[in-house]
Amino acid sequence: MGSSGGKPRKPKQHKLPKVGSPENLDYDIKMKQKEAFGGWPIVLVMGILVLGFFAWIVFTAL
Repeated sequence: MGSSGGKPRKPKQHKLPKVGSPENLDYDIKMKQKEAFGGWPIVLVMGILVLGFFAWIVFTAL
């Protein structure tokens, strides 16, 4: 058995886009959103807030 058969190949590394490119700006925005919101989608949080607001209106109108 040869020396190349004993070691597994290294996994391919993820290449990042060049700095200042549109792909890089999109990547930065996604990473900042993920860091700020802990991966929670903003739509879900806003939906919960809207439902809570409408529930508050309904219960105070009774």
